[in-house]
Amino acid sequence: MNTQLDLATVLLLHKSSFLVGAFCFLYARWQSPRDEGLGILASGFFFLALASTLAGYGEQKLLPAYLWTLSSFTLGIGGYALFWIGVRRLSAGRRRKTDWLALSIPIAGAAIGLATHFHVVNYIRASVFNATAFVFLAASALAVISGRSREPLPVRALFAAAMAVGANLCLAVVIGLVKPGIIPITTTYAFFLSIICHFAIALFALVLVKERAEAELRCSADTDALTGACNRRWFLAQLPRSNWHGDCLVVMDLDFFKRINDRHGHQAGDQALIAFVDLIRKNLRKGDCFARLGGEEFGLYLPQTSEAQALAIAERLRRAVEELVVISNDQCIALSVSMGLAFAGGDEGTWEDLFNSADAALYEAKRSGRNRVTSFSSAAASGSKPMERSLSRTG
Repeated sequence: MNTQLDLATVLLLHKSSFLVGAFCFLYARWQSPRDEGLGILASGFFFLALASTLAGYGEQKLLPAYLWTLSSFTLGIGGYALFWIGVRRLSAGRRRKTDWLALSIPIAGAAIGLATHFHVVNYIRASVFNATAFVFLAASALAVISGRSREPLPVRALFAAAMAVGANLCLAVVIGLVKPGIIPITTTYAFFLSIICHFAIALFALVLVKERAEAELRCSADTDALTGACNRRWFLAQLPRSNWHGDCLVVMDLDFFKRINDRHGHQAGDQALIAFVDLIRKNLRKGDCFARLGGEEFGLYLPQTSEAQALAIAERLRRAVEELVVISNDQCIALSVSMGLAFAGGDEGTWEDLFNSADAALYEAKRSGRNRVTSFSSAAASGSKPMERSLSRTG
């Protein structure tokens, strides 16, 4: 297949792949101005396209060797440095001023070239260029894949793989130049494969931006804007559709919350809600689900937790809230919470039945003086009647 590849055509396509990628990055930057790195990625690909153009003119003897060799080498290394900076910012979603130190590498390369004229020797220039490109591409792939723990987007693996393949192609070129015959791949064929990598990198960068936007929309739809807690919609979606016997549901309601709003103002009430949410979230076990159901009411789902364990957990949370003091306008606001607990013992037909049981327990806790945890079994024993309520209620 190598003999069927025309070098001039491949170089033209190679340059074109950088230009197409640059315009894709610019379009994505226009559509998603908050995504860091897209403009820098476009600049990097433009630099690489210009370097490829100068190299093509040089190979056709249209430019003097001393001019195109050093300029294409410097622009190409600079392009890969910008590419790495852009990928780092796109992956992390934030700026790092120290990333710009990567541009010292092409500057140093240009200075060494002016001093030693190594760039006029084709295999040395090509070896150094591709070795540097390998380092930047491999580092870019590592930056993308290392961000999966913070932002587990599916496309990250494909994005990193495309850059890893490009890095290995650069490494193959270096090995082929230093030790000819070891790797059965020509420079022309390596350029051809790298064209595919460039298109793949541009494609997966666009998909990453799209997946990130969709994830942000899902997060916004599932998050309470005031407290940052998950909302009712998310909470109901987390409840299992089957095999939920042996789980516990706790419904919480802040005591005398209207009095806090009336006495201290709604801003103080908001601060109290935020402080309450932060406290509860810090004291949850892994696997527990907590959400704001509406107003000052919250839900806590405890999977595979006995009634005794759930009572102990709820009591610990109640005491923590009782000790919490919120400072607003130099005034101390004391909080307390009432909790109703229902255990899924197997008689409940639906989650609505369990919610009604937890509501009945909460009603009994309120009726008995507030600032306490009451289970449905004890509330039923005392003869308390459940309140009318359905899962569609939002207050």
